[in-house]
Amino acid sequence: MEETTSEPENVEVIDLTRLSDGSSEGGSDRDEESEEEESSSEDSGDEVVVDEHSRVQLRQVVATLPENKLREIMFRLIEEVPAVEYAMTREFLTLKRKQEYPELVFCAKCNEQFDLNTEREAEECMVHPGALRADYESFVDWDEEVHGPIDCEETRRQFPENYSWTCCKQDGESHGCVHGLHEPALPSKKQRLMD
Repeated sequence: MEETTSEPENVEVIDLTRLSDGSSEGGSDRDEESEEEESSSEDSGDEVVVDEHSRVQLRQVVATLPENKLREIMFRLIEEVPAVEYAMTREFLTLKRKQEYPELVFCAKCNEQFDLNTEREAEECMVHPGALRADYESFVDWDEEVHGPIDCEETRRQFPENYSWTCCKQDGESHGCVHGLHEPALPSKKQRLMD
């Protein structure tokens, strides 16, 4: 005859397989679940504080990340966050529109006209930081009472070869000896908004 064992109805069964080494027998599944939730919420970054300090840190990270990583993050955010997709679409379409419609301004350094919406080039602006001085020996038969003053804008334009720059000693026809980026003579709307 086989013996059958049956558990009494009022006996509580405790599953010890789910306990960790540091857990007590009195712990419950609910405690473990809340610990897991706290751990996962810390990992997911739910508690992000946005303030001036975090903005500075974010800018530093963005400035140092490789371009391919930035693109990967941007593509992911565009796919996952509709507001980011909208903002990027608006920004890039605006950029394209700006490329189609130039915003022409004069350079404060060289007085040449340039488009604010085009990409800047390292040596686009050429300027002489010195002054243009007349070489009086070059004006052999010049009589200022008849021909007008030698040291004036009109005469410089007519005879640039008879003048030299104090910065590099080149004649008045030479291009600038200092090269750099154009700077708008008046602040653009973008600059005013950023200031």
